[in-house]
Amino acid sequence: MEYSAIALVFVAGLLAYNEISTLKKVIRNQEKRLNQLAKLTGHEDLSSYSVSDQLKEQVIQLKREGKTIQAIKKIREQTQMDLVEAKQYVDELD
Repeated sequence: MEYSAIALVFVAGLLAYNEISTLKKVIRNQEKRLNQLAKLTGHEDLSSYSVSDQLKEQVIQLKREGKTIQAIKKIREQTQMDLVEAKQYVDELD
């Protein structure tokens, strides 16, 4: 009896994990589409990749101080950029 309850909880956990993973992928795709639409319509400030002037200045300062990793972390904390996108953004800054 105990084993069947444990197995049932385990199966339910796997199903929940699978559903959550699927929903995360859908959300990521929706965010990408919204960001593309924001860019195409000239409303980049509405994009989840939007970087405020204040944040940009902080990141530039960190980069000038040789703290590139901290600059990338700062960008990732404040935007929806993944690691590669954040690194490319920081690398392109003056």
